[in-house]
Amino acid sequence: MADDVTVAVILVLVAIGAATFLETRFLRRKMKNRRVRTAKRDEEVQDEAHNAIVTTKAVLTSLERQGIRSEESAGWLREAEIANARRNYRVAVELTGKAKARLLSLKSAQAAKGDLAKLDSLSSSGSTTEMTTKEVLQKDVPPNLLQSKFSIGVAETALEQGRVAGRDTAQATQLLEAAKARFDAKDYAGALSIARLSKRAANGEVVDASIPLPVATPSATTSVGATCSSCGSALQPDDVFCRKCGTRVVSSACASCGASLLPDDAFCRKCGTPVSG
Repeated sequence: MADDVTVAVILVLVAIGAATFLETRFLRRKMKNRRVRTAKRDEEVQDEAHNAIVTTKAVLTSLERQGIRSEESAGWLREAEIANARRNYRVAVELTGKAKARLLSLKSAQAAKGDLAKLDSLSSSGSTTEMTTKEVLQKDVPPNLLQSKFSIGVAETALEQGRVAGRDTAQATQLLEAAKARFDAKDYAGALSIARLSKRAANGEVVDASIPLPVATPSATTSVGATCSSCGSALQPDDVFCRKCGTRVVSSACASCGASLLPDDAFCRKCGTPVSG
């Protein structure tokens, strides 16, 4: 009986010793891993501190070249370099962060002042330039010429869009033709107002279309002779092409017998002579 008790005690002691040995090994491994992780984190912080110092120094140098100086930021940077040399990497990172934030705020303030200065210079000198430009335009270009030409182009675009959308564009077309006629007659103010009405009509708005067309002043070139079938410009007797739109001129009378011809006639219906052109 005593032997059995002794054996049991020995087994218990062996188990306790084995457990203690294993636990000791486990704790040692755990502490070793913790030390390795701590060393890695310190190494990463060291790299971060070094990079932060280099970056902040570059920002400080760049801003000093632009005339932006900050003794406070320079002092923080010097303290960060001292802390880094003493291996106080976290302190170095914190100091460089403060210095960089201060430098960026100074840069933003300087940029804002620069924009305001540019606006002030433009407002003080812009009046002279603007008046000079206006004087040149008023001297070389008649009033409303460019505006009316642009509005006619806008009206043409709106007219095409209205046709695609299936709207009734008869009124807009009539107004656009009236605007072009006013433009050709050098009534640029009238062309501008009518072109705007044409655009509104093309967009589906109801506009007042009771606008008188300009009365063409007869001249020596338009009172006598034929006119172009495409644009209505006056033609000279020897013209083969229209001087304005380039359309080929078709004879209105047979060169052989003088009979009237239609635009699509290839032969004279009276004498059979081929139509020239």
